Amino acid sequence: METTHRPRTNKLVRWLLLSLVAIVSTITLSLGISSKAHAAPYDLNNMRWGLLPAGGLDKSGFPIFSNFDTATISSTDWSPDPDGDQSFTSKDATLQKPYVVGTDTPKTVIGNYDKEGNPIGGDTKHQSDAKIGDTVLQQDGSTMTVTGFRIGANATEMGSVTGYGGWYDNLRAESAFFDFQVQEVDRNDKVIPNDKLTVFKRGNFQWSTILGVDEITDRKNNLVKVTITPLNSSIFANPQTLYFSLTGVQAPVVEPKAKESNIGYALYGTGGKIGGFTSKDVATSTEKTPILLETPNDGNLYLEDLSNPGATWKADNPKLTLVKDSNQDQLGYRVSGLKSLAPGTIVKFTDTKIDGTTEDVYFKFGNPTVPGGGTTSGNTANGGNATGSTTPAASITTTTGGSSVVNQQGTTTTGTSQGSTPATSTSNAPIAVPKDVAVKGQVVYGLKKLGLYKNPTFTSSKRIAWYPKQKRINRPMFVVTGYARSANGTLRYKVRDVNHGTKTAGKTGYITTNKKVALPVYYASLPKNNKITVIAKKGVNAYKAKNLTGKLKHYKTGTHLTVKKLVKHNLTTRYQLTNGLFVTANKKLIIAGNY
Repeated sequence: METTHRPRTNKLVRWLLLSLVAIVSTITLSLGISSKAHAAPYDLNNMRWGLLPAGGLDKSGFPIFSNFDTATISSTDWSPDPDGDQSFTSKDATLQKPYVVGTDTPKTVIGNYDKEGNPIGGDTKHQSDAKIGDTVLQQDGSTMTVTGFRIGANATEMGSVTGYGGWYDNLRAESAFFDFQVQEVDRNDKVIPNDKLTVFKRGNFQWSTILGVDEITDRKNNLVKVTITPLNSSIFANPQTLYFSLTGVQAPVVEPKAKESNIGYALYGTGGKIGGFTSKDVATSTEKTPILLETPNDGNLYLEDLSNPGATWKADNPKLTLVKDSNQDQLGYRVSGLKSLAPGTIVKFTDTKIDGTTEDVYFKFGNPTVPGGGTTSGNTANGGNATGSTTPAASITTTTGGSSVVNQQGTTTTGTSQGSTPATSTSNAPIAVPKDVAVKGQVVYGLKKLGLYKNPTFTSSKRIAWYPKQKRINRPMFVVTGYARSANGTLRYKVRDVNHGTKTAGKTGYITTNKKVALPVYYASLPKNNKITVIAKKGVNAYKAKNLTGKLKHYKTGTHLTVKKLVKHNLTTRYQLTNGLFVTANKKLIIAGNY
């Protein structure tokens, strides 16, 4: 009997054990679901944020966002990056101490690649620092003036709460979870009416993008208030309020003034940028107090309105011709016929902006032998005025007999034969520059270890930085901004460091002109066998035009190409291939011969 019933008893025990496991699992799962369902919502005031620079609207009516590194938005476009160390919370953007989004010194922000698709300063990645008022040079070569920003949430924190992945190119991601409202306020948090300050919407869909921050009406208070409200209170709790300021309300209060219609202008010679002037210069320029300019040798000048790329220009002198120059890297107008003007002629140029407003600027063009066309006090010769002149806001390099003469301040006068000396000897005596050195505006790079110094007489105590010897593709680059001589007469380059993403970027000083140490970065002749090899890590593009527009092909690293011609474009050069296309002649990107 015992033997007969043992199997049935074992089955019963196993059934009871399995049932117990199932019951425990169900209870555990239920407890887990209940716990998750009743988890406390995330306090939105702990969320970290970043800002994506935004401009006006494009032709289709959507905001223009920064994409200065690649053709699409990437993490480097954000300033600050919502996932980076500089991201901020509501504690960092209060009424008493708002988060500063503007700048008093507007600049042009560029990415890791220039308009030719060439890496700048090697392949070093660097983060955007664009502020309201800055100009962003986009990856496609266009420009965007920053007038607002998209608010982006920290991807890690969002992911832990919602599963949201934080895609940088999803411009409506935050709008699925939050409502955004914006107001201009004073220091007491009282609303100041401003219909130009808006949250971008299209139809029923909202973006987390604030536009018109540059249109703050009360510059004395200078405050923008953004309120972020959760759409689902079971996921996020508490609205968050962020305060932004163009300059920070802790600065001394000044009387409000009319908004400047322009943040800056640029002047270009045929070889590239040679100077600039600001709205302040424009405001003070009149027919009686014009900006002084030396007449360029070739009779051409380029004018550009930096904050209004679509602006048009005209002059009140019928001898001059103004044409928008599509071959320029800039967006300016070419002014021709300046050599037909008598020394001392004053010309009024009118800048008509895209909103229809106008601004006048007066230039006085001088004799090339007299920098800026000015004279000493009381001298009215050569078109000068009896009250004297001031240093011109910008000057254009002129050359004669193979030399370009530049004084210590960078003002250029006409030289004589190579090696000539100035008629007078002063601390500002002109410098004769030989033909075989890089001209002002060209880029040079370091072949060997070199130093950057505070003055042209090199000493260890005056050294700003050392640049070690690097592989060809990583060599340090500098823009030549002028010349000087050391105490013993040795010629030096005055330069600006353009190695973006490095600690020395933007520093200025003096480097050697020794050709064994520093040379122009662009080739100046054809290779002997008409062969070049691509050495850039990301390869190079080939274009239809010599200004490197109309991309048609891409050549990978190691590709051997046959060239038929070297052509000049401003202060750079290009190689024309046997197929008719143009590629860069930058020595950091290609090398002569087959390698």
